[in-house]
Amino acid sequence: MSLSWAWFFLVLATFPWLLGVDLLSDALATSGVCLFVSGAAIIAPCRRLRRWQAVLFAACVGFLFEALRPIPDGSLALLLVGAAIYLTAHRDEIRDMPKMFWAAVLVNGLACTTWFVAAGLAHLKQVPLFSLHFLGQWLVHLLLATIMAVLLLVPLTLVQNFAMDKVGVPQPDEAT
Repeated sequence: MSLSWAWFFLVLATFPWLLGVDLLSDALATSGVCLFVSGAAIIAPCRRLRRWQAVLFAACVGFLFEALRPIPDGSLALLLVGAAIYLTAHRDEIRDMPKMFWAAVLVNGLACTTWFVAAGLAHLKQVPLFSLHFLGQWLVHLLLATIMAVLLLVPLTLVQNFAMDKVGVPQPDEAT
């Protein structure tokens, strides 16, 4: 099997996680809570995939997550693509698990902040962007994004590594 399609098979392996978090967010929608895992989902693939594959994977994850969200098209995908480019250029920064956790928390927090600010700009007439309510809600969502990144990084990474092993993607030490 060609390794050029590894990113697509990885999207298929990651999709149930994205869908599960999306359905949980929909169930909690009446409380105004939106959960994130998209930032944490790109960490393990950035360790092993080639840069162009990691960028395609990150773009797909970004577009899959924001499909049902009231934000400008491409804002989350663009952030995840930028994070994938940075992470693939600095693979040594995510070699061990503690560094992977920090990267997952950072990227997931940035994804949450991007979504929250984009949604705030789209609904600027209802709630001013720098009101205490907006800032409080952002901090709650940021805390939830951090918790989701920490809780789901290990199981998500195990599933993604299993899928990459089945497809034949080289280990992180051998990846170029």
